[in-house]
Amino acid sequence: MPTDLKRLKLKILTYTLTSIFLLFLISLIYSYYSTYKSISLDLKKDTIEYGENIDPLTLINSDNKDINIQTDLNTNEVGDYDIKYVLTKKDNLYGFKVKKSFDYLIHVKDSKAPIIKIYEDNVSIYVNSEYDLKSNIETVYDEIDGEILDYEISSDLDIEKTGDYGVKIIAKDKNGLSSIKTYTITVKNRPVISVNDGYYYIDNYLNNVFGFNRAARCAILANIKFESTFNPTVGDYYYGLIQWGGSRRDNLYAYCANNGYDYSSYDGQLQFMYYELTNLYPSVYNYLNNASDSASGAFDAAVYFCNVYEGAATSAGRGELAYTYYESGQ
Repeated sequence: MPTDLKRLKLKILTYTLTSIFLLFLISLIYSYYSTYKSISLDLKKDTIEYGENIDPLTLINSDNKDINIQTDLNTNEVGDYDIKYVLTKKDNLYGFKVKKSFDYLIHVKDSKAPIIKIYEDNVSIYVNSEYDLKSNIETVYDEIDGEILDYEISSDLDIEKTGDYGVKIIAKDKNGLSSIKTYTITVKNRPVISVNDGYYYIDNYLNNVFGFNRAARCAILANIKFESTFNPTVGDYYYGLIQWGGSRRDNLYAYCANNGYDYSSYDGQLQFMYYELTNLYPSVYNYLNNASDSASGAFDAAVYFCNVYEGAATSAGRGELAYTYYESGQ
């Protein structure tokens, strides 16, 4: 074969192979580019709440399944954090893997101020009463960091003068967010109540012999006031401090006779009451013995005593009177 012909065939072969290689290379590049371009990611939000327990994958929208995340994100500290998503996708034509990176800046912010809870918006106390401003605070806390012990509380309270006084509570969390809560203290004069020697005698007896707290004593005193105005000799069929009637009145007489008491005396009738409470009405005795030592406790105990022990037609006014007795301090 002539030399020129051989050279021509070699050139044709070289050209063909080069063309095939170039076409393959172009196809490869195009396939890579198409695959790379098809890799997409949308950031749904770039701000995270302080303390939020979050998976970085929930911040994005992407059809890719092969995602690698590189970040130092710490939601327990406010600040800005870099986060990199590296997405990998398999090329459909040649099967090689294509990677694409997306870099974002994520902000961790604290938008939730501390929470201050108080028991009452309005507190009433009497002139010259001791009062702890913190006693009306139920709790001060941050939803993430927990209880806050270091907070400010201020007031212009003057316990020697009647009037309304404001109290301000200011709390700050570790990130500097603050909350303010206020309530009002009303200082007023103690109520003046009309009592007699019988009131004080019965009160002392209920304290020293029965061992009842002030709320329970005021509950009984209010009921006795309604029944007999503290007079142990008032009445006939219904008789005495509690106005015992029928068989209960007869039991009063018998108990006093058998135990050396005058049935018309304070001691005789109060001892009989103690006998009834501890033996015949233990639920009432237990209720009184565990009554909340407060004005509201006196109110509730007076109503309970009336309904269960006395069995009166109505308890109207008795709780209110017990409340007033307790508040009077007498």
